[in-house]
Amino acid sequence: MLTVGLMGTIFALINRNQQVFLSESGTTDMNENIRTAIDLMTRDVQSAGMGLPRANGSFAAIYYTNGAGYAADQIMIVNGDPYAPDVDMNSIDAANSQFLCVPPAEVNVTGSGSSTTMTYVANGVTKNIYQSYANDPRLYVVYDDKLAKVFQISANAQVTGGQLAVKYNSSVFWTPASTFGSAIDTGTPDYPNAKLCMLSSLVAYRLNTTTHELERTEDLTNWYAVARGIVDMQIKYFTVTVANPPDPGTLEDAPATRRNIRAVMVTLVAETADLPSTSQNYRRVVLQFQASPRNFNLLNNTNLSNNTESTWDF
Repeated sequence: MLTVGLMGTIFALINRNQQVFLSESGTTDMNENIRTAIDLMTRDVQSAGMGLPRANGSFAAIYYTNGAGYAADQIMIVNGDPYAPDVDMNSIDAANSQFLCVPPAEVNVTGSGSSTTMTYVANGVTKNIYQSYANDPRLYVVYDDKLAKVFQISANAQVTGGQLAVKYNSSVFWTPASTFGSAIDTGTPDYPNAKLCMLSSLVAYRLNTTTHELERTEDLTNWYAVARGIVDMQIKYFTVTVANPPDPGTLEDAPATRRNIRAVMVTLVAETADLPSTSQNYRRVVLQFQASPRNFNLLNNTNLSNNTESTWDF
């Protein structure tokens, strides 16, 4: 009887230790996943608008979709290639499917006609630019302060009549806002007041409600899970009303004007991914964080050192 009692006590302690181990292991895994999500989203929000110089004032690089009811929100961030030169638009020749732009001084042009080759130097390396998608599978973006379209170049660009003529494929000419599902800013840029730049990425985040995984993409096509055990994502935006003086005091779920977004507040809910909610070892955590774009390609923000907006404390 003494042996049986002693063994029962030992097995009870072992079982208790096993439960503690499962609880701590699941909690550690949950914390690592939510920290990974926070780290990635913070970096992406801070880099919003990278490589997209100001057009007619700025370009609002953050898009959003507001989940209906209690559904999770989504966010998309547009970035240009920070090393490739950008060009100012003169006009669009829709009949010939081409943009007419100011030739950039940083681009070296060789050849002529359909054999024209254009290059630029980035970090000591010579790279092609404005080549047909068949020769160089890169996407480009044309944008003004709030609207953008992504396109493929159909033929090598040429310089004619003192203008850079960039031909686009009219069948691959789309609006990131529409593809992403944003309800606003799905129109066509004001081409005479627009810029043209090489696209770097279309970073977006969404929540897979079936697998409870936070998914990330850089092209709106291929999505990859970056954190598991995420059961909800809600996003709010600090916005400013451009007035004289400006009013920096609004927190919105779905800003009507993306140009006025100054910071992003994200709320993530995570759970112990491998345990049912009925388990005594099940845990759930809610974390909230805030990030602001560092590039500040924003309206009326052309001189950060002397701009009162840069000192606002939300």
